[in-house]
Amino acid sequence: MECFYIPRNEKSTRSGQMPHPPQTIVEFATRFAISAELYQTVLQDRLRPKGLTLPQLSVLSHIARQQRPQRVTDIARTVQVGQPAVTKMVSKFHGAGWVDLVDAPNDQRVKFAQITAKGAEHLMTTQRSLLPELKPFLDQYGSDDINTVLKILNDFSNMLESFKP
Repeated sequence: MECFYIPRNEKSTRSGQMPHPPQTIVEFATRFAISAELYQTVLQDRLRPKGLTLPQLSVLSHIARQQRPQRVTDIARTVQVGQPAVTKMVSKFHGAGWVDLVDAPNDQRVKFAQITAKGAEHLMTTQRSLLPELKPFLDQYGSDDINTVLKILNDFSNMLESFKP
């Protein structure tokens, strides 16, 4: 059963090419969903022995990417994890020495989290160990192939980001 309607005289959309047929769009979405689920499962299994969950890895990665201390509320909003959960994670990271907590200049009740050298090292070691099979897998493909896939993934991510309220 066909679930998409495409007019017969649909105009080309990219450099003279016709739009992708519905079955290709469904195949793309299905393959992406399956790959995302498998990737998450592998990461969860490999993070467990390192004492981290996927949301914790996301929060720690976000803190590490920032060039300045981050408020817990801003971290929670960016990584889309509830503020109480992020507060608990940041406390765990602080206890492990992975982040420093800095008082806000105007309000001592507000804390800012900043990655420490120990936290950055733990994150880098963890990230490198999560999927060592990825490099040999990607080495099978040329730079142009990888760059094309990266562009598609970035564009797809940006499209999904645009759906956020």
